[in-house]
Amino acid sequence: MLMKAHITLVLFSLFSIANAIKTEAQTQYKYGKIGTNELEMKIYPQDSSARAVVLYEDGYTNYIYNERTFFTVQTEVKCRIKILKPDGAEKATISIPIYKRGRTEETLTGIEAYAYNLESGKIVKTKLEKTNIFEEKITDNLYRTKLAIPGAKEGSVIEYKYTLNSPFYYDISDWTFQRDIPVQQSRYEVLIPEYFIYKRETKGYETINLTEKDENQTLTIVYGGQAHMVNFKSKNYIFKGENIPALIGDDYIWEISDFLSAVRFELSATNFPGEFYKSFNYDWKSVEKTIKEETDLVKNTQKTVPYKEELKQISSITDEYEKLSAVYGLIKSKIEWNGKYAFTGNPNEAFKTGLGNNAQINGALISALNQVGIKAFPVLLRRRVEGRLPLAIASFDKISTFIVAAQLSDTTLHFMDGSAKYGGVDMLPTDLLVDRARTLDPSGKNDFINLVKAVKNQTTTVNIAHLTEDGALKVKSTSYFKMQPAYRYRSDYAALKDSAEYIEKYETNNKLKIENISITGHKNKLSNLVKEEVEYTKQASKRGNFIYVNPLLIPHFTKNYFTQSERKLPVEFGYPYTYQITSTIFIPEGYAVEELPKDTRLVLENKQGSLAYIAVQQDNVIQVSYRFQLNEVVFPFMNYSMLRDFFGIAATKNTDMIVLKKL
Repeated sequence: MLMKAHITLVLFSLFSIANAIKTEAQTQYKYGKIGTNELEMKIYPQDSSARAVVLYEDGYTNYIYNERTFFTVQTEVKCRIKILKPDGAEKATISIPIYKRGRTEETLTGIEAYAYNLESGKIVKTKLEKTNIFEEKITDNLYRTKLAIPGAKEGSVIEYKYTLNSPFYYDISDWTFQRDIPVQQSRYEVLIPEYFIYKRETKGYETINLTEKDENQTLTIVYGGQAHMVNFKSKNYIFKGENIPALIGDDYIWEISDFLSAVRFELSATNFPGEFYKSFNYDWKSVEKTIKEETDLVKNTQKTVPYKEELKQISSITDEYEKLSAVYGLIKSKIEWNGKYAFTGNPNEAFKTGLGNNAQINGALISALNQVGIKAFPVLLRRRVEGRLPLAIASFDKISTFIVAAQLSDTTLHFMDGSAKYGGVDMLPTDLLVDRARTLDPSGKNDFINLVKAVKNQTTTVNIAHLTEDGALKVKSTSYFKMQPAYRYRSDYAALKDSAEYIEKYETNNKLKIENISITGHKNKLSNLVKEEVEYTKQASKRGNFIYVNPLLIPHFTKNYFTQSERKLPVEFGYPYTYQITSTIFIPEGYAVEELPKDTRLVLENKQGSLAYIAVQQDNVIQVSYRFQLNEVVFPFMNYSMLRDFFGIAATKNTDMIVLKKL
């Protein structure tokens, strides 16, 4: 408890009297007052493509105190949304995150929602019933309450309100001003008593106006049989955003929530009457201490693994990497991933059932590695789909899971996870390849690490092709997929019905006919390599006395992924990689080279990427080498034009032709 003196408890027993006073008049929108003009609205002028628009959203956060519940952070939310298109009706399902920890949990009160429609010139409203309210579990600590507002359709206006009561007085929830639909007006007010000192962090690209002022407040309290006046100050923040455009993710954004305009508060200190100033400067060392003292994570990585005979045999392996891989293979063969991610979980349950979440499998893996003499420990992270871990403000609540780091005697780190179904050591699902993870080394020497650049990913193809006079190419092609490309190959292959479907797609996508194919490593889920050997025929373009041949045969990519003139968001790729094609083409007798593709060499600034294309002829043999290298994964928006031009040049080189002329 933060407050020990009885006088302090009495002081706050009527605290809610002052908290109930809002400091600013209501905005032009009033809850429950729906205008005909809103229902008749067909498009949103600032964005005619919008499927829906938030007309207004209003939030008000304050502190409530009583002796039974201690402090409660109370947030009232009101929102009105206009549905403009049929696919905008999805906005009538409202999701409210609810946090729970042990027996302590947030609660919702005052839930109310309506759908308004204009029928025969009259406004008809449909009320949200209790049967339209659902709760679902996301993680052990995070739940979601869903409001499915009935009667919502194209043309409707929906409106809802609720109050979130949080016993986690040290945590004011983030307020997000921006969505994937336009927001006409968003207003958020926070009233914080002088006894709580907060740090504030804003993010995003849109302008959010802030009004900040001190408010003098007075409480009348009774103790010792007498009434007393207590004066105190509160800090009042009012944030306003207007005409905020929609922000929609694309293929080159990991998680759009990282870039939505929002404000976040973090408790820095408390300064209660009758108590010493108490700092809550919560750094990552504090987070690590919390994890060790208040969770079972460390305990679950120190279990006795029941596979004694297998581990005994593995212990005799002298090569550390081989030993590491053997332990990883053992645990994955004994415990199957159940498709769920978690922050912690007892491996003993997974030992019994042979099924577990990634935390249970990882706990077993760390225990097993340490048992055979390889140092292993957790690496804390937040999956890509959940957004990045914050740097400026350390947060235990933002951590959602962990992977395994194994450190060899030469201090090299290798990474693994129980959810990695299609790869061995250092091959993780893309969702776990984050650029901001935090080690939890027992030595206490912890820091942020970048998992995206942990390994070298490469695809290499070697082609030998014989061109006939009628333009047919007979090709022997050998491709190697290493690390993440191998993981993706196995994942894609496993999603198909059988090898016949793979061959059919290969032929259709590349416009060729396969004569023979051999694949190795695609079913070995611990290997970092897949090898594919294909013999196929492919038709070049023949027009009159000319034959046109793309020497890459199966190009890397032929269209520029980036065609916008400008971009507000950064560009985020899955992982760094090298893609290389080497082709040797034998041209038929009676033909001569009319034109070869021009050599191209291009290196981005700071060596973030490079492109090399070289074509050489010797007698009747043409050799072409293509090498595309992407060394950086995240490109800020100010580098977008450079990246767009780079990919444009690469796409053009992938379509370049050798021109042959009949003699």
